Amino acid sequence: MHTTWMSALFYLVLLAGCGAQESPAAAQDAEDNATRADASPTHAPEVHASPTAGTSVSDDPSAFAPEGATLVDTLRGDLTGRGTSDALIVFSPATTEAQPLGRGQARTVVLLRRDAAGTLQKVAENARIVPCERCGGIAGDPYAYARIEAGTVTLAVAGGSRERWFSDYVFRYAPERATWQLDQVVRGVTDTQTGLQKQTELLVEDFGDIGFADFDPAALPPAPALD
Repeated sequence: MHTTWMSALFYLVLLAGCGAQESPAAAQDAEDNATRADASPTHAPEVHASPTAGTSVSDDPSAFAPEGATLVDTLRGDLTGRGTSDALIVFSPATTEAQPLGRGQARTVVLLRRDAAGTLQKVAENARIVPCERCGGIAGDPYAYARIEAGTVTLAVAGGSRERWFSDYVFRYAPERATWQLDQVVRGVTDTQTGLQKQTELLVEDFGDIGFADFDPAALPPAPALD
């Protein structure tokens, strides 16, 4: 009787122990689940913003270059001095033939003003200020730079070989005409071997009343020459 009771008690203790012990398979499943949970991303997925409503191709200055043209430069700034974000582009016209050194069609400069609706509009164009890509001689492309300051536009060109020349053309916005007038021209030349330099400055009284679209550098008084 005592032996039977002890056997039954041992059997109950054995069953309780087996119930409390996790099987190897169950333990492996729990470990795998924990590993997958750690590997899951903890941050929210990246959200790409959609384009701003109301934008159009005319908000991109490069859209004003004609098909086949090569965009040389794009510049943003305040063309009128009224705090607007306007733009300027310079492009080479489309061509299918290689041009010899010193020959080719001049580049076109376009002024783009932002209207009351916030859209860029072409307001002025000139295809004589910036010479062709191969018109700078040994010095290379004659287009140096463009600069926009509040109400003014400066276009700089340069070139040459031993004698290096440069010309800076400054246009100022005239609100009464809603256009840009030639305001100043600075021209110079330097002998790269001797260091001899000469520079001249022309003002409105020297060249008269000239608007951006009508300006032709060839109509200016002769550039300075080294003696």
